[in-house]
Amino acid sequence: MIKDLPLVQDQMAVCEGCLLGKHHRKSFPSESSWRAKKPLQLVHSYVCGPMRKPSKNQNRYFLQFIDDFTMMTSVYFLKEKSEVLRIFKKFKLAVETQSGFKMKALRSDRGTKYNSQLFENFCEEKGLEHQLTVAYTPRQNGVSERKNRTVIEMARSMLLEKGLPEEFWTEADVQQVQSLIKLHVKHGMA
Repeated sequence: MIKDLPLVQDQMAVCEGCLLGKHHRKSFPSESSWRAKKPLQLVHSYVCGPMRKPSKNQNRYFLQFIDDFTMMTSVYFLKEKSEVLRIFKKFKLAVETQSGFKMKALRSDRGTKYNSQLFENFCEEKGLEHQLTVAYTPRQNGVSERKNRTVIEMARSMLLEKGLPEEFWTEADVQQVQSLIKLHVKHGMA
């Protein structure tokens, strides 16, 4: 329509610097690059809480340990986060004694309950590698995050189905964890 207008070439090239500069975070792989080959080679841990309503026994948190190889889950209920080291020692002794395997590595978030000098000293003394995920990246501890969501949703569903008040959440959690253990044993995953 206009005479003598220069022809403008459309540049479809994308500036890599522009793309990288606008990314918020590098994407996470959809699957872990390393999986355990034996029981207790890697154990994932997570503390959930505080819950809105304390349980009948005044517990406000739950602590879970998940074996990466078998996906067996152990759940402990806590009144305070300061109980994590005591419960971890109890868990480690029990699973090593019962399974005959030694725990090699523990993966947890950077919560203060795992970052204490006492916790680090215990891990060092026992030759246990303590893998800490990067702060504010729950996807790095995905096994724990997914299991945590499963435990909470199942407990909530059980309470709603039976019309029970929220303070029975520990009883519902115990029931659903026992169901998961029976399922693992039935399918030869334990």
